Amino acid sequence: MSISTLRINDFRNFISAEIAPVQTGLNIISGDNGSGKTSLLEAIFYLGHGKSFRNSSATRLIKHDSAKFSLFSQVVTDMRRVVPMGLEREKSGTNKLRIDEKDVQGAAEAATYLPIRVINSHSHQLLEGGPAFRRKFLDWGLFYHNPDFIGCWRQYVRVLKQRNTILRDKRPKTELDIWTNELIKHGLELNSLRNAYISSLVPHLRQVTESLLAISDLEINYQPGWSSKADYADVLIESSFDDYRAGYTQVGPHRADFDLISEGLTLRHVLSRGQQKLLICAMILAQGMMLAEQNKAGLIYLVDDLPSELDLLSRQKLVSLLAMQKSQIFITAIEKEAICDLVSDKALVPMKVFHVEHGNVVELTETKVQ
Repeated sequence: MSISTLRINDFRNFISAEIAPVQTGLNIISGDNGSGKTSLLEAIFYLGHGKSFRNSSATRLIKHDSAKFSLFSQVVTDMRRVVPMGLEREKSGTNKLRIDEKDVQGAAEAATYLPIRVINSHSHQLLEGGPAFRRKFLDWGLFYHNPDFIGCWRQYVRVLKQRNTILRDKRPKTELDIWTNELIKHGLELNSLRNAYISSLVPHLRQVTESLLAISDLEINYQPGWSSKADYADVLIESSFDDYRAGYTQVGPHRADFDLISEGLTLRHVLSRGQQKLLICAMILAQGMMLAEQNKAGLIYLVDDLPSELDLLSRQKLVSLLAMQKSQIFITAIEKEAICDLVSDKALVPMKVFHVEHGNVVELTETKVQ
């Protein structure tokens, strides 16, 4: 998947902007701090997710003197079909999304057309944040990897809410047992899907960590949300008394987590800050490689200023690996040379450079960088 045209109106500090990025290669967004580079990436992300990666209120994204913002793109699918996608958000809260000339409710369909991954200063949460960030990482990949995932996940969430309501309201155990059995069924299915995804992901992850960190024996130690030595049904039933007391379900896939292990060591505890950044990038790149292998369509990468913890060699490795994936990449930098100079095979990497200043976007070049 890739974007052939992007139009932005009244979003953040943009009044009106339009770009035609390269669909495979590097789109470098240059400009001073505060010029709107990150806002351009944010607009792409919002179009694909219906929310901001900055955790901003949607109304704050609307230019201060406007009633709404609008985003539009032409999306080129892996079958080379061009699909128009447009989104409007009004200050009143009304959200309108149209894909392929049809009104769409919810962001799941937009995400199907625009598989987007962000590498920025918040990416460290994958390692340093709570288990929810790592579950989200797995489930994002599963959304694209297995068509059965989204239905299973929705069913599990629905049943979990019902069971928690019964626990919170201290309703009879006969009611609880009905939802416990349903939770066991969907929980085991969700756990099976996650385990299968991890098994498929590990070879790609090893390949990238070998390139970026010289780590070849990486393993993912997945904790399903209960003792892996016990049967989920037995654990859930046995925990009913404690669940009543707590008022919620304490075991299950909604409590799952994982660690990255090498030579018996948990990597987030032994790697330097810069190495942790590279490991996070490796996790994201591995998902992109896996998606490209399965669907013949890569991710759209949004890279907001390469992490300051990375040395020059690490930045070179990372940008080269990104360029090799034959995906669409948007990457910000104050000076375009900060990215162009990192690419080793410049003749083989299509590039465009866009300069952002005070909410205006100008294309500086349209060529393969020599």
